[in-house]
Amino acid sequence: MTLSSCRARQQSPAQVKSEIQKQLDKCVLAVQTKDIELYMSLIPDDFILYDENGEVITREMQRNYALRDWSIIDSTLNNQFIVDSLQVIRDSALVYTSQRWERLMFQRDGITRDTIVTSQKHLETWKKTKGVWMNYDVKELGSQIFINGKEYKQ
Repeated sequence: MTLSSCRARQQSPAQVKSEIQKQLDKCVLAVQTKDIELYMSLIPDDFILYDENGEVITREMQRNYALRDWSIIDSTLNNQFIVDSLQVIRDSALVYTSQRWERLMFQRDGITRDTIVTSQKHLETWKKTKGVWMNYDVKELGSQIFINGKEYKQ
């Protein structure tokens, strides 16, 4: 393979951004419709996630956590997940994203609902695997949470 053919296969940053944005749009749809199969299809088979204690979270645990979290969400009012910027290095990309998610969530009584708005910034590591860009790492860079219009401080 020649250098020129390698360059021909290399995607431009704009192409990579577009493909990753399509994956993020699928994630938004999966969360909005609570489609666990679509959600899981966006998580690579060899993805490894660690919780705050350094324990491994398996794919099956991720599935269960998503279903648990979705069970207390009445509905998503708005969810935007966008690529702010990225740096492409061959078949990998460092991607800065922003998410704003507005949803109605049930309180503990299972009846009363609150409007929750979360704004979150991430630094993500994406890799092109089997021709598809997949997210392999997420670092949270800061967030704001509002409950019924009032900022919640953690």
